[in-house]
Amino acid sequence: MNPLFRSPYLSAFIWLLFTTLFLGGTAFLAMAQEQPVSNTAHQQQAMDISKLLRCPMATNLSLFESQAPIAHELKAQIFSMLEQGDSQDEIIFFMVQRYGEKIRYQPELKGSTVALWFGPLLLLLLGVGICLGLIKR
Repeated sequence: MNPLFRSPYLSAFIWLLFTTLFLGGTAFLAMAQEQPVSNTAHQQQAMDISKLLRCPMATNLSLFESQAPIAHELKAQIFSMLEQGDSQDEIIFFMVQRYGEKIRYQPELKGSTVALWFGPLLLLLLGVGICLGLIKR
């Protein structure tokens, strides 16, 4: 007999350990089965919407690219809203109301965002103008 298994307590412990691991693994696999996507059109539309929105946690990543837990929750929220019949504009409006304008990956063109849209172009033109002025001297 193997000296490791002489103790009845040790053999009972090992038996209990293997049984627990087996039942736990079986339960995990049963719960980890993903439910099939009911509509591939909703899935594609959810991916498109998640590419338009910024992740609140990850810096400079869209919801589609982010692996943060909040990004997974928001993608699930988008998908469930699509299944309920909401349109893309309604979903984006809901997310903007909830998280603010920062959640948009590309903000709307309005008075408060004009500098974001045209600021880089103006700085480039200013830099080119200064360079041309220095070259002419």
